[in-house]
Amino acid sequence: MDVLLDRPLSGSPFRLAPLPATLRGSLDIADRRHVAGWVQDAANPDRTVWLTLWLDGKPVSRFPANQFRRDLREAGFGTGRHGFDHIFPAPLDPLQGHDIYLTHGDTPFGNPVTLARAGTLDTAMRNYLSTLLQGIDTLPEREKALSFLMHEAKSLKDRTGALLTDCDARARKAQARRQQIPTAPIPPTILFVDDQAPDITRDAGSVAIVSHMSAIQALGYRVFFVASRRPSSEDDRRKLATLEIECLTEPFCSGPEDALRHLGDGLEAIYLHRLNNAECYSALARAFAPTATLIWSIADLASMRLHRQATIEHRPELDRMATNLEVRESMCAWLADVTITHSSVEAEWISRTIPTARAAIIPWAVPVLSRRKTTIDRPTITFVGHFAHAPNLDAAKWLVLDILPRLRKLCPDIRCRLIGSAMPHAIHQLAADDVEILGFVPDLHPALAQTTLCIAPLRYGAGLKGKVLESWSVGIPIVMTPIAAEGLVDSEDPLWEMAIASTAEDFARKTALFLEKPSLGRKQITEARRILRERFSAALIQETFRTLLPPVEISLPSPETFTDPAEPSLN
Repeated sequence: MDVLLDRPLSGSPFRLAPLPATLRGSLDIADRRHVAGWVQDAANPDRTVWLTLWLDGKPVSRFPANQFRRDLREAGFGTGRHGFDHIFPAPLDPLQGHDIYLTHGDTPFGNPVTLARAGTLDTAMRNYLSTLLQGIDTLPEREKALSFLMHEAKSLKDRTGALLTDCDARARKAQARRQQIPTAPIPPTILFVDDQAPDITRDAGSVAIVSHMSAIQALGYRVFFVASRRPSSEDDRRKLATLEIECLTEPFCSGPEDALRHLGDGLEAIYLHRLNNAECYSALARAFAPTATLIWSIADLASMRLHRQATIEHRPELDRMATNLEVRESMCAWLADVTITHSSVEAEWISRTIPTARAAIIPWAVPVLSRRKTTIDRPTITFVGHFAHAPNLDAAKWLVLDILPRLRKLCPDIRCRLIGSAMPHAIHQLAADDVEILGFVPDLHPALAQTTLCIAPLRYGAGLKGKVLESWSVGIPIVMTPIAAEGLVDSEDPLWEMAIASTAEDFARKTALFLEKPSLGRKQITEARRILRERFSAALIQETFRTLLPPVEISLPSPETFTDPAEPSLN
């Protein structure tokens, strides 16, 4: 009986030991989606090697290494059919660690691979979630998934906004202040909103907002910027980062509404640039950041500009548009805590039209630079402007078609240059032998070094003119219209009367006079640079903002030396 028990029953399964193998190859990839590589039995090169996949100590699948790989054949490994790429039925759970290794029978192949538990949203976690979401087929389940994802995205954005504005530290500081415990100061924050990221080579509005950002930053504020119309690019972010300005973009926020919602109570001030942004976001700013100081910077009064354009172009429909704009501008000025203008003329209009509005005249910082000394072969006048702005487009046409023909009679060898961004085809058509259309130049100073005299033949417009300040900055005199001189100089002053002209005939005559008598230009530049130092210095602009914004706490003594429980010092 014992003998019978030691014998296997007929038909019982039995195991054949695998043939001895000498494996060579490589496990190239082992992740949560698949394992891939190649293996060959050196003792039997033409025999297919079967591999067993072990996952966390358990065999889960068996597959052949018989896929064709050209690189193996070219390297001399037989026919090249020794590759494998085994895809898991479902990606491995990234929230758990896994051990992977391969065997051929009892012979191990390659080194074991350990996949650590995912601690962040790495590639493995993203792939896992993507596969999970793609597997949702029914509409109710998809709605649940979308609801969950939107809730988590909002929560993450809120936490990011709280982190950016140091909300937790602010809460701890408020509690410590109630207990009269000294704490380190927390920098206040301000959010700037404009149509697009500023570019100081594009327009004067960009120069102004960057100057104001720098001034407020120098007070100790942390500065954020968000674009309302044209999303900021990675290049825009890098440029602002060099100024230590944080540019808010996707995925954190898609625009000013997102920024206001998620930064919210962490903001001490909000700066809305231009009328359209003040209209769109003043009410939202009050809703999401009710304690923040709301600033509207008007750039220029569009209603004033349109009224003047209507007069010049004899277009009564523009007058109606301007009247409508006056109402909108008045409402924005009334809603804002502070309305910033660059021009005293505009400030006077605001104070007269909206008596309860607080108008502040804050230009932008203009440095006084030394002029590059170069040899100019012939008298050269230059007009600089951003040609997406209607007054500059009109000025260029008036210059070339009306002023220049008169100027040629007085100065036959004159050369005229037009420089600026967003130059349309209509401007390029003005080119002639003595009219050079340079278009956009990244650095204006080398171009102005070849200029004898700048001109600003603006027939309508509003606000300060960056082209005038730019010419003074580099030491080049300028002939201008009363519109271009508005808010800068007294047109009745004898010195400035020589440089201001209203008609094409007068403009040509005074331009020729400045070209003929360089001493007039030197006198103008001496006075102009005095104006720049007195009214357009960075220190003056910074001090003006100090009076408008909530104060910034200065550093306190250390806890070891602090004995006075009084309120923190402010500057």
